[in-house]
Amino acid sequence: MDCFPLCRMENEAIHLEKKHVHSVYEKTAPYLSDLRCKAWPRVRQFLLDQEPGSLIADIGCGTGKYLDVNGQIYNLGCDYCSPLAEVARKNGHEVLVCDNLCLPFRDQIFNAVISIGVIHHFSMKERRIRAIREMARTMVPGGLIMIYVWALEQKHRRFEKQDVFVPWNKDSIKRNYSNSIKYLMLKAETQMNKYSFPIGKVLNCIVHW
Repeated sequence: MDCFPLCRMENEAIHLEKKHVHSVYEKTAPYLSDLRCKAWPRVRQFLLDQEPGSLIADIGCGTGKYLDVNGQIYNLGCDYCSPLAEVARKNGHEVLVCDNLCLPFRDQIFNAVISIGVIHHFSMKERRIRAIREMARTMVPGGLIMIYVWALEQKHRRFEKQDVFVPWNKDSIKRNYSNSIKYLMLKAETQMNKYSFPIGKVLNCIVHW
């Protein structure tokens, strides 16, 4: 395949993510910082199961709600959104700003990695694969990774294909912006937690790069 179409697709993907993902999180960060959401039970259990002294990375940590689940492990968070990372820092967490596609960590450093509600934000399959490969690169041999993403199968909604663009409808929440955002985020967390795999099912995967 010609290089030019690939470059054009990559540029379009970057533009879409900047406009419809990053800018949205930057604008909603002040409201998200007010949320006091509990850690999802299965993610919490995954973190509690890690050996004391383990080094754990939360890629796309947001406000850092998973960074203090287990006080016996060393947690490091990172997020693309600077305002969210700043909220996490103010809460006393070790957090840096970086891109999931180019993590500033050396190879084989983390005992475990979590990626909660992040991968589906990448607009191309190739970019999602690159993000997972990049996380795998930073893990020690035999390390564990937990990834949560939106599922195609939903109880109350039907999607015709795997990739769906869901626009942020600002007009519908203009009159009560703060409370609406809190409701949407809490509802999203409930749905993602409801349709997740039981913690006992560990899926082994090999990532080639």
